Amino acid sequence: MPVTGLCLRVPLMALGVLVMGAHVAPSPAQAQAPTNTPALRGAVGDSYRSPSLATPATPASNRISAQPPADDALASPDLRPAIPDDDPTSDPLDPLLDDAPRPAAGERAPVVDGDMTLPEERTAIARDGIVEVGEPLVPQDGADPTVIDSRPQEEADLFTTPLENPPAGFDPLLFQIEDIDPIRTDRRPARLFNQEPYDPIGIRFGSFVYFPEVTLAGEATSNVLRLTPADSDVSAEFSSRARLVSNWKAHALEFNARGLTSFHNEFDSEDEAFWNVEARGRLDVARRTNIQGLIAHDVRQEGRGAIDAAVTGDRAQVTTDTADVTLNHRFNRLTVQLRGGYDDIDFGASGDASNTNDDRDTEVTTEAVRTTWEFRPTFSVFGEVETNQRRYNVAAVSDGFSRDSNGERYRAGIDFGSTGEIVRGEVSVGYGTQDLRDAGLSDVDGVLIDANVAWRMSELTTLRFLARSDIFDTNTTGSGGVLSRTAGIEARHTFRRHVVATAGLSYTDFDYDNVVIAESELRGSLLLEYYVNREWTLFGQWDHINFDSNQPNGTWTADDLRIGARWRQ
Repeated sequence: MPVTGLCLRVPLMALGVLVMGAHVAPSPAQAQAPTNTPALRGAVGDSYRSPSLATPATPASNRISAQPPADDALASPDLRPAIPDDDPTSDPLDPLLDDAPRPAAGERAPVVDGDMTLPEERTAIARDGIVEVGEPLVPQDGADPTVIDSRPQEEADLFTTPLENPPAGFDPLLFQIEDIDPIRTDRRPARLFNQEPYDPIGIRFGSFVYFPEVTLAGEATSNVLRLTPADSDVSAEFSSRARLVSNWKAHALEFNARGLTSFHNEFDSEDEAFWNVEARGRLDVARRTNIQGLIAHDVRQEGRGAIDAAVTGDRAQVTTDTADVTLNHRFNRLTVQLRGGYDDIDFGASGDASNTNDDRDTEVTTEAVRTTWEFRPTFSVFGEVETNQRRYNVAAVSDGFSRDSNGERYRAGIDFGSTGEIVRGEVSVGYGTQDLRDAGLSDVDGVLIDANVAWRMSELTTLRFLARSDIFDTNTTGSGGVLSRTAGIEARHTFRRHVVATAGLSYTDFDYDNVVIAESELRGSLLLEYYVNREWTLFGQWDHINFDSNQPNGTWTADDLRIGARWRQ
């Protein structure tokens, strides 16, 4: 085994041992009890591959990640947490709170334009063991109607839309930093889509909650190298994840660490040694203003199906450093978002090591502004303008042309909100251009369609619609870029309380500019999960991939079967 591979696996296995040790760590945090209603809320971590839209053959050298939004959970900051909070931000003298008159006990505040949250009475959820008796307090005569809603509750409910009442319940996973980038970092639609009989408990450390997770799995694949003719192989896989998230009234912090290592029986070149660390933060500057940020370091092996990836030999190791910051401000029904991001992407050697991939190393900066007009919490329209700058260290070895470019993206769409119990997510259409600075290459442009919408059809069945379009770079001789479009649908159904199945189907088209290359990918997936108890889950997953290309020996198919167990707390 290469020394570098051993150095990568030892820290990953040590991380898994530490995570397993959390099982016997301090007592669990007080969180949501097992679901007592037919609604099965839960969270799916990254410990297994989602059978939904595993986005195919996409380059790591672009700003926009081709992976679908992570299958994680949301937190509803508008709702009172189930975990007790003694944070100093609960001080009534908090500077984020204005000095305006406030309703007294038993009085209800009216909802006005510009409020980013609903009144507490509209978002409170039932707690076991709490019984309220007696008549409700009646507002005093002559009270200021701008401060106190004096209408009877029955009358106020007449003006509440079905999607607003009830809002989503408290989520113990405490994901509260989701507006950094609506496409890449918002996990709330995935949270609605995933239904599980148990919510994770977590382990309380002061004002933070720790969520450990470990997965052990075995995989058999019919085409490990993604070539024709195909070579089959089997592998063992170990992955772990640790999340530490704050439980505060104002502001938020989140720390993530993930690792995955795999061992193939015959093809060592396909062994995985992936790890990622990420930190997110939210600073609540004022009642209607916050700043959110993200920094991350990611190390992984390039997939065989990626654009410009090596067909044989060792795969390139891709190292990505990311920094994003977003300013969100709400005026009334109008919300303005300003975003900025930076990525430094470094490719290691691939193939027989003679291919250094120095011509693929990239620095990408992005800037974006989005304006949103809210008609109601579950329906908004938005427009967005984004620019990017991609800079390469050297010209492409294939044709001697530099791939430096400047891009623009224009989008308009509909946002269904992020806390509804029926529909969440957004859909947009737009137009994108990538202008190559080298006169020897033509510019790349095309129509963009993006979607990330979850729809809970019933308490047992949920659908999710995903679409992703963007312009990726390529070192293919004579081509300045690839317009990639992916569309798919997935369904999740609960057959029994402890048995949940997910099915997904997606199609991706790769449109190479200025060259006669036609490629597409059709992917289907099935996932079956059996929840043994709150902590242990058994799962089996099957993926079928059909890649079609007009290049010699470029067409291939693959079937992957993965069986394993997941532990979390």
